[in-house]
Amino acid sequence: MNGIDEKFGEVYELTKHSTLRYISSKCLRITDIEDIYQETYLSIYNAIKNGADIRDPESYVISTARHCISHYYTAAQKLKARISLSAGSVSDEPVDIGNDTDIEQLIADRTLLDDIFAEICALPSEVQRIFYLHYFLELSLPEISALMGIPEGKVSHRLYRAVRQLRRKYRGGK
Repeated sequence: MNGIDEKFGEVYELTKHSTLRYISSKCLRITDIEDIYQETYLSIYNAIKNGADIRDPESYVISTARHCISHYYTAAQKLKARISLSAGSVSDEPVDIGNDTDIEQLIADRTLLDDIFAEICALPSEVQRIFYLHYFLELSLPEISALMGIPEGKVSHRLYRAVRQLRRKYRGGK
């Protein structure tokens, strides 16, 4: 490994969790999180490569993430007039079905996951972020409240209302 890769690795390890939390709390759609996260660290790598002196990695990376979010949505607004942005799907990774797997069940499960993901993506962006922060990043409700600047009661209400809505649709329950 060269010096640039080592420095980048150090900065990444120190900041990856807080950066993901920050980006997740500020994105308009959960489908944008990975793109902005990658763009942020690509910018950090290029800055290190160009000799940037990063004395406070946390502050520097969050500032870069803020810029990437701003740039991403400006570019997205320009492209929106030309193409339709799709919600995507849960994953495009191939599934190892093995020999004993019921293919029909795998297809049904995959379709259900895609449907649920589409439902989550159709929720208001604030609810999407709360859902993502809680279920994917495993943050507690007080942590989400502090991160997003929303009272904990509202975070709880919005999350559980979305979960109840999904349960009703996919379980047929109350």
